[in-house]
Amino acid sequence: MYKNNYYYYLLLLIFVAGCFVVDAKSLDSVETVAAKFGVPLNVSYDHRSLIINGERKLLLSASIHYPRATPSMWRPVLEATKAAGIDLIETYTFWNLHEPTPGTYNFEGNANVTAFLDICAELGLYVTVRFGPYVCAEWNYGGFPFWLKEIDGIVFRDYNQPFMDQMSNWMTYIVNYLRPYYASNGGPIILAQVENEYGWLEAAYGASGTKYALWAAQFANSLDIGIPWIMCSQDDIATVINTCNGFYCHDWIDVHWTAYPNQPAFWTENWPGWFQNWEGGVPHRPVQDVLYSVARWIAYGGSMMNYYMWFGGTTFGRWTGGPFITTSYDYDGAIDEYGYPYEPKYSQSLEFHTIIHAYEHIILSMNPPKPILLGENVEISHFYSVETGESFSFLANFGATGVQTVQWNGITFKVQPWSVQLLYNNVSIFDTSATPIGSPVPKQFTPIKSFENIGQWSESFDLTFTNYSETPMEQLSLTRDQTDYLWYVTKIEVNRVGAQLSLPNISDMVHVFVDNQYIATGRGPTNITLNSTIGVGGHTLQVLHTKVGLVNYAEHMEATVAGIFEPVTLDSVDISSNGWSMKPFVQGETLQLYNPNHSGSVQWTNVTGNPPLTWYKFNFNLELSSNMSLALDMLGMTKGMIFVNGYNIGRYWLALAYGCNPCTYQGGYSPSMCQLGCGEPSQQYYHVPTDWLMNGENEIVIFEEVYGNPEAITLVQRVIPYTNDCY
Repeated sequence: MYKNNYYYYLLLLIFVAGCFVVDAKSLDSVETVAAKFGVPLNVSYDHRSLIINGERKLLLSASIHYPRATPSMWRPVLEATKAAGIDLIETYTFWNLHEPTPGTYNFEGNANVTAFLDICAELGLYVTVRFGPYVCAEWNYGGFPFWLKEIDGIVFRDYNQPFMDQMSNWMTYIVNYLRPYYASNGGPIILAQVENEYGWLEAAYGASGTKYALWAAQFANSLDIGIPWIMCSQDDIATVINTCNGFYCHDWIDVHWTAYPNQPAFWTENWPGWFQNWEGGVPHRPVQDVLYSVARWIAYGGSMMNYYMWFGGTTFGRWTGGPFITTSYDYDGAIDEYGYPYEPKYSQSLEFHTIIHAYEHIILSMNPPKPILLGENVEISHFYSVETGESFSFLANFGATGVQTVQWNGITFKVQPWSVQLLYNNVSIFDTSATPIGSPVPKQFTPIKSFENIGQWSESFDLTFTNYSETPMEQLSLTRDQTDYLWYVTKIEVNRVGAQLSLPNISDMVHVFVDNQYIATGRGPTNITLNSTIGVGGHTLQVLHTKVGLVNYAEHMEATVAGIFEPVTLDSVDISSNGWSMKPFVQGETLQLYNPNHSGSVQWTNVTGNPPLTWYKFNFNLELSSNMSLALDMLGMTKGMIFVNGYNIGRYWLALAYGCNPCTYQGGYSPSMCQLGCGEPSQQYYHVPTDWLMNGENEIVIFEEVYGNPEAITLVQRVIPYTNDCY
């Protein structure tokens, strides 16, 4: 069977890999909701699966977050996803993206969730919407708008009336906004989620937290959308479907069914990689381990599995959470940040999905069988169809080492460690441990444009202060998260050359200046030796604190703080109470130098030297084409922000990665394993969407916090990892 199907699968992979990318249609051409969607669907469930119009479904799902791409990318990414055998798209809605100020809503550009859903419907893809309102997602503040923090008496994610009032308002608004898109109304949305991973933190809130979780489920059900609600990692609520998140979830199924025997087994987050931190290596989870986890899940009775993330994309602007999470959200997904298949993960997943869907009628025809132990760490889950006489089995070796030889129905099988073989009628047709055809294809870029006539404008230290305090003030109370930057300035008395400045309690990063002279940069607890030019006597200490994303996962997020905190010492003398002046924003932000309509408000000069706190402006012409996939190579710079035609691409930081460990995933994967790129910049390339470029003249503005060589920056083309006439 395996040999007979080999050429079919190979041809299928070649066809899909070559032909799935098409020119994205204008979103204006997408037909109306009424014209595209079908008749209302009845969505129900029992312990075995979701049931749509009376038909059981084994659902393979993919997380794709619409704001982590731009509209022209949505269609080709979704088409590639469907071609890989995915049935269901999972996405969050992001409260702080859609309601930036109370009662003011944004659904423009890459926030146009309904345009994204229109394409899903047109392609015949079901959708799960995770409404939150807390989403985590490595997104700034976990999706909460900052203004929520400023409401008197509020306690996030607790049985707290101010919070529940605001949650009710937002949830009611967004749920009603998407009401035409629920399956009950003929749309693609078949599942909805309230809250997110609350069970992991619930104990921190005590009885009040349990009461809140119950209220959240009851409130969601009261919205009456005609489809099931889910709550992930929430094992104490009976009125919604509880789901699992993790690298492996098959052992969770029996626990789940013991507590909730009438609920199906859903896996909302199977992490095929991980997010990347600044100064960390590029996460990588081998496809062999990913497919092992999926096969084990289905063998034990799981009927919905979602890859979080299948396509990670880019967290543009200041939307990255953390702190210290990279702008790239590639996640080692099967489709990379730029929308191309990441091989061999994409093709191996496609082949696996094709087989599962070909035989899901056998798998869903019965309750999951009890695994039969065939040898040391080897078991088989044997499904069969009484109606057709076919069988489909999962032969698993869950040992971390050692090939095992076992007998099944008179046939000898050799089973690799940490692997699952798929058997059709007792013949092996797929092995999760198999070495993929072809080696992994790293992302490659080719330069297409360097820049000349670069403009330079440096920040001055002639600052006007409006905030004064005896001690340093908390940053967010002054910036309201409208900027990363807050100045802290005080007078100091230096008693010796080489004095030691200590800042043990800073939340993120600082750039330290004395008398307008750059001294050093520090992350976290910072100790700095003032250089020999800082003589004995009185001086002005100027510290720019830089926030690198608001926390996205924590209990009591309403208590989030940032900035410089006591003590601050100089040669062990506490200077915390010296009297401090604080100022939010850097001057270029206030002047909106990133906006082409305002960038001409200052006198730009030619590049001379590389002073800190400097803005650079590049004007250039570009002829756009349909297959462009562009990035900026920032090698030579240090840390700052990138703007293209006024759009905020995101933070950049060329910090070197460290901490890579061997890829010994057999026995259980963790994000510390298999990382790549140590000794290289954590992120060197920064995606520039063609949606934000113009055919003709364009403008790039960069704010560099420390120092760099802007003449080394190049615009690069993502090398397409395959070439043929279909592209």
